[in-house]
Amino acid sequence: MLARCLSASLQGLEARPVVVEVDLAPGLPGVQLVGLPDKAIQESRERVRSALRNSGFRGPLVRVVINLAPADLRKEGPSFDLPIALALSAAGGHHLLLVGPPGCGKTRLAHQLPRLLPALSRKEALSITRIHSVAGQLHGIDQLQQQRPFRSPHHSCSAAALLGGGRSPRPGEVSLAHGGVLFLDELAEFPRAVLDQLRQPLENGAVQISRSQQSTVFPALVTLVAATNPCPCGWHGDRDHGCRCSISQRQRYWQRLSGPLLDRLDLQLRLERRSAKEVAAVLKQPSPTQAAASWCTPAQIERARQRMQRRNPGGDSNGRLSAAALRRTGAIEAAALELWEQLINQRGLSTRSGLQLLRVARTIADLNDRASVDRNAVAEASCFRCTDLLKQPGAQ
Repeated sequence: MLARCLSASLQGLEARPVVVEVDLAPGLPGVQLVGLPDKAIQESRERVRSALRNSGFRGPLVRVVINLAPADLRKEGPSFDLPIALALSAAGGHHLLLVGPPGCGKTRLAHQLPRLLPALSRKEALSITRIHSVAGQLHGIDQLQQQRPFRSPHHSCSAAALLGGGRSPRPGEVSLAHGGVLFLDELAEFPRAVLDQLRQPLENGAVQISRSQQSTVFPALVTLVAATNPCPCGWHGDRDHGCRCSISQRQRYWQRLSGPLLDRLDLQLRLERRSAKEVAAVLKQPSPTQAAASWCTPAQIERARQRMQRRNPGGDSNGRLSAAALRRTGAIEAAALELWEQLINQRGLSTRSGLQLLRVARTIADLNDRASVDRNAVAEASCFRCTDLLKQPGAQ
């Protein structure tokens, strides 16, 4: 067997472990899937070919056999990218963009992220409590905040509400989310001028509000989760609903989001709606059961964060590592850097996007308990960036 990796298949609410085994065999070039894959998985062969081609690779000129074990378990649905993306965001402090049609679960997934974050330290609890006290958000509570904040401002909020301000400056939503999650639903509906003012706080982890006689700095070290539809009608790329938007309408829709802002979103993932059959299967489940095993657990995320604290300067998360710190402590293998350079050139990524790809790869290595970043971690990190494809006129 050439390679093995772990995945999972849902049965109701229970996740069953699946081992993906890949082998190369003599014969005509092609990909054969065995192990009771459904139609969506069979179609993954074309998605993989397209991904390889767009990443500058050529498929092997031999017969590829992919076995999904155990053989008696029926596997349904596309690859399970969502748990991985949430774990990466929680462990490395990486900002996350979810793109998908209405009702695909973007908002629900965003609300799950705080549950994956580690418990607050006393220092973090003190900082969060001070911010909420200044903002008048404690409402008589006389003890430290024990939960990481989750803030979800409406897309009609002003720049002052989002960033803070006033004659006597008070913290805005981004500071009230300090140490936790800032969720921006319907991202493309926010005024572009308001969103662009988020760029510096996301970069520096703080908001500076300047007035004629004073300058105030509020902490704003957040994990940003944003969600948006792929087009104005919301159905571009959906397997059941036809998109009513023209190419120019889709382009104008994405132009509401500036390139520098999208550059700061490390993880960019496309979601699909669950079919009625899949939803019905969940509703028929008599009672939910705890998944037998999963690498995407709060305990493993906490272990990955502890590795970062021991290794990274100042105990920073991987998402906040500078280029110099990545060079000194990232332990990136030469082969991984070679692949990374190819990806930068082929996908036309900016310098900031390229560094974020390395940060995500470092987090993937930490979650898998690897001391160094290899080619596999870089290749996996490159899969979590979809907006450069979605903005193309013919993208599906």
